[in-house]
Amino acid sequence: MGENKHIEEIHAFTKKYVQEIQIETPSLDFTSNLMQKIGELQPFKSAITYKPLISKKAWFIVFTAIISAVLIPFKSSEKSIFSVPELNFSFLEKLNFTGLLDNINVSNTTLYFAITFSVLVSIQIFYLKGYFEKQING
Repeated sequence: MGENKHIEEIHAFTKKYVQEIQIETPSLDFTSNLMQKIGELQPFKSAITYKPLISKKAWFIVFTAIISAVLIPFKSSEKSIFSVPELNFSFLEKLNFTGLLDNINVSNTTLYFAITFSVLVSIQIFYLKGYFEKQING
């Protein structure tokens, strides 16, 4: 019983002081002040910096190599630095692919689904790439 009386005294004491405490209310421009202080903070710089796997110089070299590999053999000159062996593709004439896909039937629903799916995936890749670049760059 003595413990209950002690608990009741503590309860009455806390109730008396809680009622005496005035309710604090923020000022009317609290939100605008808070947003202004947040705006003054320096933006967080990400620890991750975007670096492409292949630099612009490397892409330039790759494209130059591809273009030169395509154009140099067709350059007509009497003197050539190197000679390209003549390739014989006559064996391709012997292959017969006619009628290979004649027995395959695709329903219109499947065709519409495949086209829609590929368009939506392309759009999603475009937007996700932009989203993640914004996340990386801050």
